[in-house]
Amino acid sequence: MNRKNRQFTQISLFSVLLGGHYDGIVSVGEVKRFGNLAIATMDRLDGEVQMIDGVVYQACADGQVYLPGDSETIPFGTVADFCAEAAVRLACIPSYEQFEARMNECCPRQDFPLAIRLTGRFDGMKVRAVKRQEKDGIGLAEAAKEEAVFEFRDICGDLVGFRLPGYINGINAPGWHLHFMDEDRKHGGHVVNFSLAEGDLSFCHAGDYHIRLPDSPDIFAGLDLNRDWSRELKKAEAER
Repeated sequence: MNRKNRQFTQISLFSVLLGGHYDGIVSVGEVKRFGNLAIATMDRLDGEVQMIDGVVYQACADGQVYLPGDSETIPFGTVADFCAEAAVRLACIPSYEQFEARMNECCPRQDFPLAIRLTGRFDGMKVRAVKRQEKDGIGLAEAAKEEAVFEFRDICGDLVGFRLPGYINGINAPGWHLHFMDEDRKHGGHVVNFSLAEGDLSFCHAGDYHIRLPDSPDIFAGLDLNRDWSRELKKAEAER
């Protein structure tokens, strides 16, 4: 496994979102400088972000996909300087859970963060997008209840995201976190479940994992840094 010079960058801390702070802290332009593949949320949780080949897409709760300008901001996300170290052909994977099991075979090492891109045809795809939050203080688990869910059949596109190790708990969400964008770039969101007909998977592991902390002291002033957020994390990720 050659991880040399492969850097992943995390924007802010997941606990900041769980605590209900949704102001963007890093511009879309800066995100692009960190890498070419990413998943994130926009300022005020306004939709789900996926960066593919350096292009940033914002899938919103109104069902539309937008191209945010470089001056717009994100409050949280994970970015990879993605360069595939290997590729695998996959077929007939009927669920997210079975995809996870297959990935444990393809990429058994779980001690390093992993980024993936799966381009393929999906028998089914279920995604969600959180609605824009105008006020801080509503925790992510509560805000996630205000979401739109979309289901698609026989759709082609790109699934991108990360598998993060358990030791990342507290600064991000361990395990899988995937976003989807269809090939026409008209539909997408945070992946809840899917059934893969066939596709090509490429992946790479991180050599370095950087965290871009918020600059504003106000964010940390209102956040209990010693709090155990596991209950809120479980609720926020209850359905992926």
